[in-house]
Parts: sequence; C-alpha cells; structure tokens
Amino acid sequence: MNNHPSVSIDTPASRLVTVDSLYLRLMYDRIQDIYRDTDHLATALDAIKTKDDASQGVLVAVKAALYANSELAGIVSDMFCEHALPYQAEATDHDA
Repeated sequence: MNNHPSVSIDTPASRLVTVDSLYLRLMYDRIQDIYRDTDHLATALDAIKTKDDASQGVLVAVKAALYANSELAGIVSDMFCEHALPYQAEATDHDA
C-alpha cells in the first residue's frame, strides 16, 4: 500500500511548488550517491579485524548506522522515482 502523499487535481495551490527538472534529477543523483557511499562504507568496515570486544562493538554499531542510512536513502530514492520523476517526464512530454 502506498503511504506517500500524492498530488491530485484537488491539491491546494499553496502546497504546490515549481522545481526545475534538472534540479530534481540532481537531487535524485545525490540521493543515489549517498545510498552507494553508505553501503560501500559499511561493507569496507568488514575488512577491519579486531579481537577487542569494545572495538568490535563500535564497528557493528557504525555498520548498522551506515546500513540504516543506506536503506533510508533507498526509500527516498524510491519516493523520487514514484512521485517526482514521473511528473518531470510528464512535464517534458507536454513541452514538446
């Protein structure tokens, strides 16, 4: 089920904003960068080997935070694909 708000014909004008489609694409690209970077950083931490329990605990906590941020970036990316980017394509089609 989709829990994200959508824009409809009944959306009040006060809630609508104009955003350049290039800016939307750049925002989407930055979200993708965050997704990849956090995922890669978490994976890179697997290369660190330690027998110290405290250090191992820190590594696990940092990896968990990085994976959580990566997952959140993935969710935001999906929201962009579902909501913002289709409108960008629709606006481009109407401009032609």
